[in-house]
Amino acid sequence: MDYQMLVRNLFNDMFVFFNGTQPLGLEPLIDVYQDEPLLMAFIGRLDEAVKGPYNDVMKECYSFFKQYAGGEYTDEVWERIVKDIQDFNQKWMNPWCRGIMLALLELLEREDKERQELQNQGGLVENEAQAPGLQETEGQYEVEGQYEDGQYEIETGQEGMEPGLEAGGETALPEIEMGYGEDGQQENDLAA
Repeated sequence: MDYQMLVRNLFNDMFVFFNGTQPLGLEPLIDVYQDEPLLMAFIGRLDEAVKGPYNDVMKECYSFFKQYAGGEYTDEVWERIVKDIQDFNQKWMNPWCRGIMLALLELLEREDKERQELQNQGGLVENEAQAPGLQETEGQYEVEGQYEDGQYEIETGQEGMEPGLEAGGETALPEIEMGYGEDGQQENDLAA
């Protein structure tokens, strides 16, 4: 999951919610973010949120998350994260602020756990590729068209070429004209 995008979107929505720049109620937020702990931290103690400069708190929380999200979580980094959270809690001394910071910490932990699981799965794939029975055999084989150094003789020319290959081994790609339709969407988009 892309936690950076989730946090960015949720912080933007909460800025709108708290500052009233656009009409935005709690129900649409709950529908979009469902049971996301960060949303619950934002709306769980609204009575405490209004006791402090909530915009400043949210900016500081978001900066904290951006600083650490997507990075490598070594023991040293976790120590800095804990220290930054302690400093934040001493600065603001507010349960609403603390709840947001703990929800962000939980997101960093989730991100780290997912990264570790992906790395472990990558290790499993490598181990499966080198399973017993797939070991390379050594020895010289004499095959027609093979040189002593193991290289094969390759005939050049058009005969026996796969369809779509040009001389020189390059693949001939069909020409596609790219244009834009009346709705402004790109036509003939290969990604579509």
